[in-house]
Order: sequence, then C-alpha cells, then structure tokens
Amino acid sequence: MAESAQSRSISDSARLDAAAWTKVALEVLAEQGIHGVRVEALAKRLGVTKGSFYWHFKDRGALFDAMLEEWRRSTTFDIIARLDRADEPCIVRLRKLLRLPLAGRKSEQAANFELSIRLWGRRYPKAQEALEEIDQLRLRYLSGLLEGCGVKKEEAAARAVLAYAYMRVATTLIQDQRLMEKCEKILLGD
Repeated sequence: MAESAQSRSISDSARLDAAAWTKVALEVLAEQGIHGVRVEALAKRLGVTKGSFYWHFKDRGALFDAMLEEWRRSTTFDIIARLDRADEPCIVRLRKLLRLPLAGRKSEQAANFELSIRLWGRRYPKAQEALEEIDQLRLRYLSGLLEGCGVKKEEAAARAVLAYAYMRVATTLIQDQRLMEKCEKILLGD
C-alpha cells in the first residue's frame, strides 16, 4: 500500500528539525537575500513538503526569529565563549578575533551571512534590533579586550570601533599577510 502524503509529511517532519530549516534559510539568505527565504522554496530545497515547515514554525515570522537567534548565537555568543574559555591573555584573544574574518572558507560564508543580515536589517525592524544589540555587544567585548591590554577606556572604545570596522571589511580589502599584520599593529598600538 502506498504511503499517504500526510504520513510522508509527518515522517519528513520527524526527520527534519527546526534547526535544519533555520540552517537552510540562512544559506538562502546569504545567497539571495531575505526575499529568497520563502517556505515553498525552502521545502523544495530540503526535499520535503511545506507541511513539514508548519510542523516546526507557526509562520514565516517565527522562522525569521529563529534565523536571527541562530545568527546571534553562532556569530557572537559562541565565539566570545570560545575565546574566553581558552583563558589566554587579552592580546592573544584580540589577535584571534581580528584574524577571524580571514580564517578561510567558513569565514567567507560568515561574511556573506553578516552582509545579508545587515541588508535585511534595513527593512525588517527585528533584524535591525538584533544588529544593534550584537554590534553593541561586539564593541563592548573588543573594548574590554583592549582595556585588558592596557589601553585607556576612552581610547579603547574608539579603537574598538576601528577594529570592528576593520573586521567587517577585511575580507574585501586585505590581500597579503604583511598588510594584515600592519593593520593589527596599528589597531593594537604595537
């Protein structure tokens, strides 16, 4: 006897979790922008029915919220936790952080996600709120690391802004190791 569409949908829903939908939605966001994040297109990409989506999310807005939460977690909270867990001197953590945008293929994908989130934030208030929250957290973290390296509070705040701007555009500007090291020295005051 053939499997019904409804039982297939329930089976697909059990196989796919909300994290799988969120992951593919973020991939599509990075490739096509927020307008490409459509339930039907995501379902097709995942090889499931739209019913599977509604098994995990109330609506598209709930998916958007999950996307923003995953972006916050993976691009900020997890990175800060990993750096702090290493229990290394501030200067070592700061250098690792400054080099993160240039750390290979995964960093390139992260840069695409970041740009897509920023473009999305221009039109979607919740994305804008998430950006403002994360920008402030990242700046405070950078400033704290700089202060831990002996930089005065006011100067640390200004350098944090420069370091953050550097990190946002480094992948599009930096072509050689020497130039990157020179930028780091200026940012760190070496």
